[in-house]
Amino acid sequence: MARVLLAWELGSNYGHLVSLRALARLLRAAGHNCSFAARQLGYAHEFLEPELGPCFQSPVRLGTGRNPVKTQASYASLLHNTGFDDPAELAGRIQAWRVLYQTLKTEYLFAEHSPVALIAAKTLGIPACNVGTGFSVPPLVAPFPSFQPKMKVPERILQHNDAEVLKELNRALERLKLGPFDTLQEALRDARPALLTYRPLDHYDLPRQEPYLGMPDYAYGDAPVWPEGKGPKVFAYLRPGAYLPPVLDALKDSTARVLLRISGVLPARLKNYRRPGLQLIDRPVNFRLAAESCDAFLNYGAHGTVAEFLLAGKPG
Repeated sequence: MARVLLAWELGSNYGHLVSLRALARLLRAAGHNCSFAARQLGYAHEFLEPELGPCFQSPVRLGTGRNPVKTQASYASLLHNTGFDDPAELAGRIQAWRVLYQTLKTEYLFAEHSPVALIAAKTLGIPACNVGTGFSVPPLVAPFPSFQPKMKVPERILQHNDAEVLKELNRALERLKLGPFDTLQEALRDARPALLTYRPLDHYDLPRQEPYLGMPDYAYGDAPVWPEGKGPKVFAYLRPGAYLPPVLDALKDSTARVLLRISGVLPARLKNYRRPGLQLIDRPVNFRLAAESCDAFLNYGAHGTVAEFLLAGKPG
């Protein structure tokens, strides 16, 4: 039996935890001892069954960076914007992850969008797996390639981004009296990649050496119960944003039978959009069953949701 930590550090969507939950169920069935480190403990309380293992707060950056770039072009600029521009703060997070591993006696790490967690594991020689979509598991080529192919980012800019972030990372490692990295890609290189996506949904337009593993079974939550009527069945999974009011107006004015799940909005703020045939859902819904039974879907672009409904052959 191994002591395994499943970590989530960056990002704000439920999907990060859902993938770790699917892994934890397999690990527990194989007899391993699991713990979680989650960015958002409220989401963890909602999605993770207590019997899967205890959950701790991930060491995360609070607030924005000192000098964030407006448009991220590569994994290097993503790291810059998530605290790799501040060696002192970054050193604190690396050390916090190290202490967490040592306290839990971690023997293996599954990291979902967790670059600092992977760096800390590397400094302690803890075997790790880098889990996620193409966006959070980038190709390990130098410099990190652009995930904005339409921008035509020059190679010299990508090289500059890598060099600047590597410089700050090595300053953080020096504060902890740890050896420097030769390249920025070294931060992820020892971790085994697990691409939970499909080639057409990869964020990078580059050939990959690692295989596409597809979607695990994310099925979780209540089976959908559609409103009565004859209109088409539309499943809507949305979040707050400028687009939300006109989309809600359109759903209210439609004849569709709608199941509406919105994260981060109090139900009282949605009362003006209620109508017969439009049902607000305040609990997790089994997306696989919703995809199989709906006629179409609306969502805010979450990778797992898009993949689930495309696999069911439904327009979105």
